[in-house]
Amino acid sequence: MKSILRLFMLGACFLALRPIHILSQEITVSGTVLDAATNEPLAGAIVQVKEIRSAGAVTNVNGKFRLLLKAEKATLIVKLVGYKPRTVPVEGSKDDLVIQLTEDLLKAEEVLVTGVATGVKRENSPNAIGTLSAQELLPAPAQTTEQALAGKVPGLSISQNTGAPGGGISLNLRGVSTLVGNSQPLIFVDGVIISNDQIQGGLDALTAATGVGSARPQGQPSNRLADLNPNDIADIQILKGPSAAAVYGAKAAAGVILITTKQGTIAEKTSIEVNQQFGFNQLLRKQGTRNWQSDTSGYFSAFGTPAPTSFAVPFIDYEEELYGRTGFINETSVSVRGGNATTLFYFSGSARNEEGIVANTGYRRYATRLSVSHRLTNDITIDGSASYVNSGSDRGVTGNSNNNVSIGYAAAFMPSFVDYRRRPDGTYLDPNNIGSNPFEIIDKVVNNERIDRVTASGKLDWDLVKSGGHNLKFVATGGVDFFTQVNQVFSPISTIHERASGLPGRSIRTNTPSQFSNLYTSLVHRYQDGGLSFTTSAGVQFENRNSNSVLVFASGLAAESDNINQAASIQQLQTVQKQYDQGIYFQEDVDISGTFFLTAGLRMDRSSANGDVDKFYLFPKGGASVLLSKLSFWDGIRSTVESAKLRFSAGQAGTFAPAVAKFTTLGVNNVGGTGGLSLPARIGNPNIEPERVTEIEFGADFGLAKGFASLEFTYFTRGISGLILESQIAGSSGSTLQFKNGGEMSTNGIEVALTLNPIRSATFAWNSRLVFTRTRAEITKLTVPAFQTGGFGVALGAYTIREGFAPTSIVGSQSFGPNPKAPIPNAAPGQFNGLIIGDEQPDFILGFANTLSFKGFDLYFLWEWKRGGDVINLTRFLTDLGGTTADWGTDAYRERTARRLGTSSANPGVRETPWVEDGSFIKLRELTLSYTFNRDQTDKFFGGLFTNLKVSFTGRNLLLFTDYSGYDPEVSNFGSIAIGRSIDVTPFPSARSYYFTLGFGL
Repeated sequence: MKSILRLFMLGACFLALRPIHILSQEITVSGTVLDAATNEPLAGAIVQVKEIRSAGAVTNVNGKFRLLLKAEKATLIVKLVGYKPRTVPVEGSKDDLVIQLTEDLLKAEEVLVTGVATGVKRENSPNAIGTLSAQELLPAPAQTTEQALAGKVPGLSISQNTGAPGGGISLNLRGVSTLVGNSQPLIFVDGVIISNDQIQGGLDALTAATGVGSARPQGQPSNRLADLNPNDIADIQILKGPSAAAVYGAKAAAGVILITTKQGTIAEKTSIEVNQQFGFNQLLRKQGTRNWQSDTSGYFSAFGTPAPTSFAVPFIDYEEELYGRTGFINETSVSVRGGNATTLFYFSGSARNEEGIVANTGYRRYATRLSVSHRLTNDITIDGSASYVNSGSDRGVTGNSNNNVSIGYAAAFMPSFVDYRRRPDGTYLDPNNIGSNPFEIIDKVVNNERIDRVTASGKLDWDLVKSGGHNLKFVATGGVDFFTQVNQVFSPISTIHERASGLPGRSIRTNTPSQFSNLYTSLVHRYQDGGLSFTTSAGVQFENRNSNSVLVFASGLAAESDNINQAASIQQLQTVQKQYDQGIYFQEDVDISGTFFLTAGLRMDRSSANGDVDKFYLFPKGGASVLLSKLSFWDGIRSTVESAKLRFSAGQAGTFAPAVAKFTTLGVNNVGGTGGLSLPARIGNPNIEPERVTEIEFGADFGLAKGFASLEFTYFTRGISGLILESQIAGSSGSTLQFKNGGEMSTNGIEVALTLNPIRSATFAWNSRLVFTRTRAEITKLTVPAFQTGGFGVALGAYTIREGFAPTSIVGSQSFGPNPKAPIPNAAPGQFNGLIIGDEQPDFILGFANTLSFKGFDLYFLWEWKRGGDVINLTRFLTDLGGTTADWGTDAYRERTARRLGTSSANPGVRETPWVEDGSFIKLRELTLSYTFNRDQTDKFFGGLFTNLKVSFTGRNLLLFTDYSGYDPEVSNFGSIAIGRSIDVTPFPSARSYYFTLGFGL
């Protein structure tokens, strides 16, 4: 830190002693920036002056700009997102300058991250880094940011856990990287690490799905990335694994997502953009229910009594009754942007209200953001941003339940000939076979989540030395992400399920304040000598995390009140998590004539999450690329293949152990009225270390001439060592279990991105993009006996962790003991016979997007195809038991039952688990038809009131094609866990959304 202070002092002296040059002549430069292909004016292009950093302009809606410069000549640098920058020398005043920009269809000029404070052009990058611009992220409206990512980046898998309003989505980069650690990528917004935690709100205490505070909760909460307003995002960069993300150290094995929000821009006048959306949600797909009124075969088997000759109640479609509401959506977004040569600003505000497809469910989000960038001098720039979000969601009561207090769980036992709907007098049928009424649950039970969140960031960029080919810069980035999450689960005393309880009436309150903060300081030295460029960067990082969740569970309420002070029984659970991390990094980048690029770096981390808090763990990285198309032997084919690059990179990163791995949580006992503490079954490990992931990546990128096509191919392989496992220990220790570093795993995969621009003219354009992902994983070493995890036991389907098998392998009853159809047919009873009945990991995921543009009209659509990826469908198990499955009584149903009981003629005497289904699907993720008015039309129809005007009709998740029998194969009863996600237990069904959007500028 002393050395950094000295550099500050030297920089200040350098600035103070610098001579002031007085320029004697002024010139005026004005002109127009046009699209080289269409000759259309380009609005928003930035015109900078290379020699005078404080000078600049932005083109208006007609593509025009004007500069007044204190110089005799200057070099203009013209930039616009999506176009190749152009350098234009000018001498003397110009008033009719025409500058044409060529669209960067291959994104070769896009700057990608190589380190904490450094970047490189895409054409030189040694890594496959995924990028999305604002336009690519949101061609269709999205409820949350992560929803908008699906199907767009190779290597990135997006899967929803639940269809409940407010999100609940899992992000995964390059497959499995841990068994028990954090499987979600690290997320930065404007340099601040933000929380994407899924904080339990206490729903499990109501549904009895599992114990409060369980390591595998089933409350299906939302994830906190949902708080970010996607309309504020300028671009996203995705570092998919350690080969690119090693510089972020011990928490980056699952990848890193870098989000940059929109900033101000130099403009003649402040611009105002308004977007108004209206839309609605509808149930995406029904799984079907048994119509007993039309066919009574099997009635006696289902209900134990003879079928009636006629039914007093006509067929009731309970899926339609429970999930058939049309939920209305409206969102208003306003942004204000402007600035001059020294100060830029951006301000936005948005309000979103969305009703769910279940009555009394919905989501609302009110968000505001302010960003300011100010150039103090030619050498010092300060950026700052702050945002506030207030959101709330009513998520309903769905998912697993051991007391039937769940809408779908209870509905599984509701035959179509009994009317359970609310009666005219406001009462509900008390079904003896269920113990609850789902219509009463919808009307009376509350499951609410409320968020207040503030995120603030700042950046100091200081050019300390600029001399000849040398440039020394100091960069400091930091900020804080603070939110309070308040959950309320309330079940009134008057409900059917509460009246049957020993202490009727339950109120669960959870309050969770959480704070993430970080500070990154870096020195960056650049040296340029002809075609040789060296960039050296080094710095230190400080990161803190602190959350304190307090849950109060009150039962035996007084009357209809939710006041916990008046309860007969009150229980509390407090979960405190604190983590302090320190890191040091060094990186060297070498660019040789824009043809060869080399990088090497080292990150050193220590953390309070490790057993040894003072030990630094080292995570190296390295990479190289060669731009073959710039070598002389490429001259003969350059007119056809414009660019070609080979790349290689390798790196290491880590995954911290879960908080419970290091510490021992003592139990509370009461013996004879005297309180005391006791050892739990699992004790902490003071020697726990982070898992280490080593990744090697090879790739090749090609681009055809004139941007006709580009191809990106990547192969990666990973070795994970020090896998954290739960190990048996000697009972003499007072406990039986302990987390230890004791396993190894390997993963590999292929990623492909193909972009085509087959037609591009002044009136019509067609862009097509295909992304492909395939990953595989295998446990290569275990220092503990093989074990099963996830789900509800082998009989209902579970995941097996054993050497030589994928950690996502699913086993069932038929996987153990003798089975003539197993690889080991004569296995001893209870012994694994080698039979795997499913695999959660899909064979591949493919996204296919197209944009067609014609005279102001744009048609865009995105399909996603996931092949494979099995799901344990326990919703079907429940509806089979309840006599409500759509095919109940058919041959298919009878075969499932026979397999479960071991009486199937296909495999007699072997009990099987028949609820593992293929989760393959094809989804129409996004569809948009829009029309953008040109300036002549807006002037003619609206008298120049609007600078731009666009209307669009959009759909999201409009179509789903799948053989899966549930609502949606994208489901997870256990949320975003590493292993054991694909389990379906009466979830909140998915919805399709329709939008009409009006956007205009003032």
